Parts: sequence; structure tokens; C-alpha cells
Amino acid sequence: MTFRPILTAALLAYLLMGGLGCQGPHASTSSPYPVDATTIAPGQQLESAPGWYGDAVIYQIWVKAFADGAYADGIGDLPGIQGKLDYLQTLGVNTLWLSPIFECDYKGDNMHGYDTTDYYAVNNRFGTRADLKNLIDAVHARGMRILFDFVPNHTSTKNPWFTNSATRTSWYLWKTSQPAGWGLPWGGGTAADVWRYDGGSYYYTSFATDTLADLNFSNPAVQAEMRKVQTYWLDRGFDGMRVDAVRYLCETGPGQQADQPDTHTQLQAFRRLLDEYSTGDLHPHPGGDVSRHSAKAMIAEAWTNDAAGVAPYYGNGTNEFHLCLDFSAPWAIANMISQGDATKLTSLWEFEQQTYPAGYRSATFDSNHDNLISRPATQYGGSKPKIILAEAMTLLSPGTPILYYGNEVGMTGQSGTDLNLRQPMDWGAVATQTSQPDSLLSWCRYLIQARKAYPALRGGYATLPTDVGATKGIAYLRDAGTERVLVVANLGATAQTIIVSGLTAHGVPANGPVQAILGDLKGGTALTGDSYTVTSLPPYGLRVLYLAGANFQSTLHGDLP
Repeated sequence: MTFRPILTAALLAYLLMGGLGCQGPHASTSSPYPVDATTIAPGQQLESAPGWYGDAVIYQIWVKAFADGAYADGIGDLPGIQGKLDYLQTLGVNTLWLSPIFECDYKGDNMHGYDTTDYYAVNNRFGTRADLKNLIDAVHARGMRILFDFVPNHTSTKNPWFTNSATRTSWYLWKTSQPAGWGLPWGGGTAADVWRYDGGSYYYTSFATDTLADLNFSNPAVQAEMRKVQTYWLDRGFDGMRVDAVRYLCETGPGQQADQPDTHTQLQAFRRLLDEYSTGDLHPHPGGDVSRHSAKAMIAEAWTNDAAGVAPYYGNGTNEFHLCLDFSAPWAIANMISQGDATKLTSLWEFEQQTYPAGYRSATFDSNHDNLISRPATQYGGSKPKIILAEAMTLLSPGTPILYYGNEVGMTGQSGTDLNLRQPMDWGAVATQTSQPDSLLSWCRYLIQARKAYPALRGGYATLPTDVGATKGIAYLRDAGTERVLVVANLGATAQTIIVSGLTAHGVPANGPVQAILGDLKGGTALTGDSYTVTSLPPYGLRVLYLAGANFQSTLHGDLP
């Protein structure tokens, strides 16, 4: 969703209305938007094997802010994204996640799309169904994938389901009087925050605003309709979906508004539907059998800073989400770099590895559209080495990385007002940095290229000991088959030498050869027994070293000056 759980109800409502510079829910625009008379048929699929998301590098696009290609109105749109596919493919990402693109109520400065009014229509500011079909086809033609943002927990109060008497009372949660004992689903607040008066009764809104109303998932008709929405868009070519606000899907009483057993029942139904696409259980459509080799994936927004609280959303590892957004990772990365403590990050990765079910895959990111944390360029005061290190810890993580648009060129954005995190993409910075081999953009390309080229960087993980300790350095090993890759970084403001040990215990040959994927090879070309000395590592510098395997290709780049 679009809100930080600790915010007050008043601020939540304020942010929904756009924060600073709000134009109101029906803001006028300088350009006309046509009525969409186009259609989008099923059948446009990219053949994908189950588990493809393990090799994905996901690029999160805030559609409104990315690229204006349709109406010359300063608003990003679907044709604009299509026009930037060359850039995205050169960057190296292979999966796009679009912020909500369906018809919504609020269209002011901070239009976010989480207030859906029609799940089957494209937001007219973003283009038409034909534009969406063209984008999906163009993405697939490049062997890339595309995900939509699915919002099943709530709709806009302007949605016809809420205003139509046939669905109003049974598709939403109502009380004849404001009940006692309720509060915000993440804690705090009062019944007045979540039960809002409308037309003689009170409806439930988990996000404490008059503009959203929670759907009633105890109603089989609601369950069926939400599965219909998913099927509609997956049939039309989307490769999966990020699912919003999953913790709040079902409510059973005051204080029982999050993480309920019924919620997991509904999410398992979502997963069964997605699994049908790879098992061939779907009926053929006029455009062809959309289920053929078109495995789909779904990502959970189970927003909690408690990593243990995420575990249930993997189910048994095969029956709920394929990936869960790792909301602990941005703070772990930031604390590691700012406070000089590698255990902030390594302990998180180890906890997930030891606690989550087999088959789990974390979706790691260092910032996004929500008021979780500032963009890295702001978080680290514009320090290029620190920003690159933060991106490396995301892109070389044991999870599937998500790169938020603009972070690859150092866009700034201070958390606190979410509009700050959703500013227009800096295409000028892209133009400037593209030809600079030491630019942030170039380093993001190197990191993505390394991840894609070496299976070990998408495989297993082990923390390694160093002689300088966790306050001064981080070292970890990635592995796949016989391949071993070492990632080591300096957490200090001065150059230092770091001795990494314990390598042979993880399948690295004693005294074996060392080759540089990223960074200079100043420590020699071989291990000393089971250790390797990383010499003269620059401040906040990073080296990625190939220690075992038969797939070394070349050195992508030396140390950052």
C-alpha cells in the first residue's frame, strides 16, 4: 500500500489526497483524455518455466513519474514506458513491475492508483487497453516480463461496487453503529479511524480514510470476482502480480484485523489460480491455450519490519507467495553502511535462510514508493561509493532484487511525504551518466551484468569471517553447483586490507585461483590456504571475486576511484 503503518490517521488521509500541492480528487488537466474504446484479447503470453523469478532483476516503475509518451501532459504513461524499453534492456533488468494502472478516483499531483474504481479499465491518464497490449507485446518480444500491481483488499468509495445497492451492503463490511474496541490493524488508533459513517451505517476502512473501503472476503461473490480480475489480466499476458496490503485481507474482530487464518486461505486460492498456468489446467481461449508454459509469479506486500512476520506468507514454500517484499532489508542495508555494522544485514539474511520454508525467495530492495526510507542518494548524502555499495547489497543479495526507478542514477527523495519519492524520472542524468564508466548508472549495469552472468550470484549464501570484524567489513560467499563467488566490502571511510577466511569449508579449493569480476585484483591471484587477502580496498569499496568454477568471463570494471 502507500502508507507507513506508524502514521496517524489524519496524515494517512492527507497523503491519500496528495500531500503538498494537492489538487483534489477530480483535478482538471490541460489535455483531454479519450474514452477508451479499444479491447485487449487473451493469449499474449511469454513462455516461462516455473521458478523464473529466481533469475529476475525487477525494475519498479512508478508509472505516473517515469516517461510521458501519449498526451504530452507531463504524466508518465504506458506508451512512455514502451519508448524506454531500449534503456531498460541496456540497464539489464528483465522484469518490470508497474504501479497500479487501473482506473482510479484520485488524479491529483500524487495520483497513486490504490483507490480502484474499475479493475478492468486502464487509467485514462496512462493510455488505453491497446496501449497496454502494445507494451506487453513489446516487453515479451525482448524476452522480458511484466507484472501488475493488484489491490484486492480495498476499493475506492467511488467504485460502483460501493455505490450500487446490489453490492454495497454485501461486498463491504458494515455496522449499524460504530463498534467499540477497534483500532488501526497495525496497532493504535480508535474505532473512529477504521469505521466511517456513510448513508446511515458504518463501513470498515483499514487505512483510516473516507476514500477507501475494505472488501468483504467472507462473501464468496467477492472471492470469485477477485479471482476473475486476476485471471483477466494474467490471460492478457501479465507474467504475475505484486499483491497489495495482503496482511489485512480478512478481519475477524477488534485486534484481529491482520494476519488472520482466513487471509491465508484466500491467498492460497490466489496461488492455486496462478499455478494453473504452468500445469495446463486452464481452458483454451480463442487466442490459444494461455496456460502453455506461461508460469506466473506473485509478490506479497506483507509490510512488517519484523522478518519473522513475513514467514507465514510463504505458506509451506509452495502454496502461497513466490516472493515477499523484504521490508527489513532497506534498513539493514542503511544501518550497515551508516553505522558500520555488517551484522545488521548478514544476520537478516541468515535468519531468513534458517527460518523461512524451503522454496522461499525474498524480494530485496533499498527503497520504494512508500514512506519506508529515503532514496539512497538522500540516505547517504550523495556519496557515490556508499550509494554503489547500497545497490550492490541489493543486486548481489541472496534474494531477487528490485531496483526502484531513478535509484540507478542517484535521484534524491526524502521520506516523510511520499510524493518526494515519486518525482519525475531524471532522464538528463541518464544521458549524462550513460557514457561515464564510473557513474552510478554504469555501476548498476555492472552489478546486474555480474548477477546475470554468474549463477552463483543467484544461488546459495554463506557469511564469511574477516580479520577486521563486522564493524569494518562484510564478506559473503555465493554458490551454485561448483561455482563460488566472493563478495567483500569495506565499511570504513579509509582504505583497508581485509583477510577473508573459512573459504574451503564452503567448497572453495585451498590455494585455488582468484579472478576479479568487479574491482582490482591487488591481493594476488591465488588463495593462501583457505583464506584470501583483499588488499587496499577503497573507502566503502566493493570487490566481487571468482574463486571456483569454469565460467569466469572477464573483469567488468576495476575499483571505483
